[in-house]
Amino acid sequence: RFKNRYLLTEWRWHDGRVDESLTDSVILGILRQCVAVNFGDIGAGAALSSVAVKYWNPATGLGVVRCGRDVHREVWCCMTLLRDVKGRSVTVRVLHNGGTLRSSQAAALRHSKEAYERLEKNGAVRGDAAKKGSSAAARAIDSLQP
Repeated sequence: RFKNRYLLTEWRWHDGRVDESLTDSVILGILRQCVAVNFGDIGAGAALSSVAVKYWNPATGLGVVRCGRDVHREVWCCMTLLRDVKGRSVTVRVLHNGGTLRSSQAAALRHSKEAYERLEKNGAVRGDAAKKGSSAAARAIDSLQP
């Protein structure tokens, strides 16, 4: 049986801008390139067959990445070492490491609400837009399929 890990990640951009052009497929390409650079061909071959981006929200910078249990430390390491994406400085943190999608969904909902509250407090999003964004994110997170 193939066992997975679900990593809830937070991508913080140092310039504070939201980039809507970053999609889950772009994030997956960035992760694949990072694993290949840091762990070579053998590490990339072992890790990349199981890596998938299950959820990505560019407004909050939250994402859920699925990877194999045996290579989740390498994927986690690569995300931590990532410093530059498309010429923009970024810090990637892993907020939750779960064995099931359900536990990662609960953590993603909690962090998504906090992220929208932070955006509203900073003035990046107005009150009604923050509520709409938060509820849309909650619906997207709840609909995740393994």
